[in-house]
Amino acid sequence: MRFLALGLFSLFALLGDLSAAVRTKVDLVNLTPDIRPGEKALIAMRFRCDPHFHIYWQNPGDAGQAPTVEWQELSGTKVGAFIWPGPKLIDQSGVMNFVYEDETLLLMEVAVPSDAKGTLTFKGKAEWLECDDSGCWPHDKQVEMTVKVGAGNVPYKYDAKLYPALRPRLSTTASSDGKSLTVVLPAGDKLTKTWFPVRGFVSPTATAKQKLVGDTIVIELADATETLDSGDLIFTTRSADGGFVDIKAVLGAAPSKPAPTPNTPAKAAGDWQPWSPEAQAKALADGKIVYVDFTARWCATCQVNKRVYTQEDVAKALNQAGVVMLKADWTKKDAVIANELGKYGRTGIPLNVFLKTGQPPAILSEALTGTEVLSALSAVSAGKPYQAETTTHSFFIWMLLAFGGGVLLNLMPCVFPMIGLKVLGFAKEAGAARSKVILNGLLYSAGVIASFLALALLIIGLKSGGSSVGWGFQMQSPGFVLGTCVLMIVLGLSLAGVFEIGVGLGGVSAGDGDGRVATFLSGVLATVVATPCTAPGLGAALGFALDKERSTGETLLFFTVIGLGMALPYLLLSMFPRLAAMLPRPGEWMESLKQGMSFPLFAYALYLLWVLNALVEDAAWVRDASLGLALIATACWVLGRWGALHRSDRERLTAKLVSLGLFGGTLAYLIATLP
Repeated sequence: MRFLALGLFSLFALLGDLSAAVRTKVDLVNLTPDIRPGEKALIAMRFRCDPHFHIYWQNPGDAGQAPTVEWQELSGTKVGAFIWPGPKLIDQSGVMNFVYEDETLLLMEVAVPSDAKGTLTFKGKAEWLECDDSGCWPHDKQVEMTVKVGAGNVPYKYDAKLYPALRPRLSTTASSDGKSLTVVLPAGDKLTKTWFPVRGFVSPTATAKQKLVGDTIVIELADATETLDSGDLIFTTRSADGGFVDIKAVLGAAPSKPAPTPNTPAKAAGDWQPWSPEAQAKALADGKIVYVDFTARWCATCQVNKRVYTQEDVAKALNQAGVVMLKADWTKKDAVIANELGKYGRTGIPLNVFLKTGQPPAILSEALTGTEVLSALSAVSAGKPYQAETTTHSFFIWMLLAFGGGVLLNLMPCVFPMIGLKVLGFAKEAGAARSKVILNGLLYSAGVIASFLALALLIIGLKSGGSSVGWGFQMQSPGFVLGTCVLMIVLGLSLAGVFEIGVGLGGVSAGDGDGRVATFLSGVLATVVATPCTAPGLGAALGFALDKERSTGETLLFFTVIGLGMALPYLLLSMFPRLAAMLPRPGEWMESLKQGMSFPLFAYALYLLWVLNALVEDAAWVRDASLGLALIATACWVLGRWGALHRSDRERLTAKLVSLGLFGGTLAYLIATLP
């Protein structure tokens, strides 16, 4: 039993330091004494680090994270991105980072409205990572500042020469042999100190080891995270006056690359840019064809759709047509993107659309194919209207799409991990009494339909309160994603034989009493894991069902039909014994299948962890969540190892207490510290 103590020590280590003291003071300061309507002003985020602590530059180096700010109130102004001062290089036991110490001002340019008067309030949440030699700690803080329009504001002093973006940029030439980058020193400037790469086309270690050879700087390219041809080569370095200056290095002409042969896979289409109303409007004003991919990390169908962009014929057509590729990332439920979705009659994703000035939008199907992308592009290029067949139908066709989409949900990546569990249930019931089989089929179907109705009522309620929600909206909640991830881990370990919780939740009945409840709950679980996916035709049907013109009764009817479609395969097998009799009889193969189906559940848990990383963007908490999942798995192993029936009562009780402490304590910690 001594081994069980290791689990407790692990838990204490995780819970030992719930919150580190903040060693960096953060606030907003004004840099402009006279703020005039219709003109530009400067403000800054001020960071003051305690001795031996530091924060990170825009390119943090080998590790770290640059500060960010999420604005909540701007009084009608528009605030630009951070204007970064030059950094310094530090070496922490071989880990090279680009950092700031002591006091640092991150400048921001403010566009003041022409009708501004009175005062302007800036309010937001600053997030940063502070580190010293012993470790790193993420923090956030609400910051707020009010300034008055006109003269009389007391400006905070800053040194403009420390900000390379505020000074003329120097230009020079560079060449590369694939192993090193040689940059010519700009004429007349003594710039022989460290050259910091704004992006990762040069590694931090190579930055520290760069050499001055004659009138050139030579930097090795080993371990760089970006290629030299992925964008402008911008360096920041010290100037003769002690400030910083940016240098743009233009690579010499590279050898021409041979055209790809039929056996050479094409590059993915286009260079994706972040979507914004301004970026879309500018591209359309320039006469370009715009392709917008409304996506999110938690949307599994969106991830599957991305395979289309790597198809050679699709990539070639998009590149030749000069299509501007914009990605609207709705992972965090951006309100601007939600509003844009509403313009297309959608409350959820995926949504893919071609746009061109003077033409109606070409809306594609939810499940993309290369053929459809090419057809839509051809129509838009020729000035012809295009709309997928699944977006304009009669009410009856919409109902069929909803039903068919529900059926196809069983084949989507989110639901696939549960299929094996249902197959086990079918096989186990193949020789059971018909009444029991039918009852389980009805209970499972009732669980699915009840869950869809509950989801519909929740969405309707939230929308009536002014919220913009749709299919899969709960996947935008870090808490929900974490809970689902833990559930997949626990179910997977149970299937793998690590411990036994019964397999009723997966679709296998566990007896006449509690097994009925478990069968109903298996339908609920199947609906929960289905929400990140959208089957072909279902996305458009959901948009139609949730349209503001639909009555509450019509919306509930649509969701009921979707639930019926999803439950249909199981219901048919339970209602018609001959179909169930076609399945193999229970035997050893069931145990092999049960254990094998644990791996799709683990894969889905990893996908959810990836989603969680996008939702939270707190490296320290995601690290804790990963360690927490390991502790939860340990708790399950302890319960299975020492909680088995052949163990003594004392061993079983101890195992239950330890596993409960590990599981409950870890989960409570993760929930309590959830950003």
